[in-house]
Amino acid sequence: MKMSLALLAFVISLLSLALQLRGQKPVPPLEKFMVPLRLSELEHRMERADVRLIRDSALTRNGIGVPFMRAITDDHQRIIVRVLVSEEGLPQAYDERKKALMETALLSLSTVASEFDLKFSSAMNVVTVQFLNTKDILREVNADKMYAEYKGGELTFH
Repeated sequence: MKMSLALLAFVISLLSLALQLRGQKPVPPLEKFMVPLRLSELEHRMERADVRLIRDSALTRNGIGVPFMRAITDDHQRIIVRVLVSEEGLPQAYDERKKALMETALLSLSTVASEFDLKFSSAMNVVTVQFLNTKDILREVNADKMYAEYKGGELTFH
């Protein structure tokens, strides 16, 4: 009798635990990085300026600029990487143009995956690479209109 009561209590506790685990929502992949960092305002601004100096002095290759981190979405599910492109400097043939953009997108994806400890396959669902035309940005017309976008393993021209 005592054994059956103990067994019944054990089964009920297992069921309770299973229901609790089943009800938990998955943690967004970037949530663990949303913690305070001990960095002074001066150090933060110096780092940002340093990164911008490096990026601004880097030469474009095939009309493609240096990728940079733009934002993280409000739901902490995606990282947005942007790349400025000069349409005139891009390869003329469609296949070559697509290849050049894909190479940049995959390099950006692997770099971000490495820094955030993500597997490459899961990073494809976390990182979006947006290519913006410098001509639109300089004219301040359609400044956020994308030339192309790499998202979920696919490159789409807009």
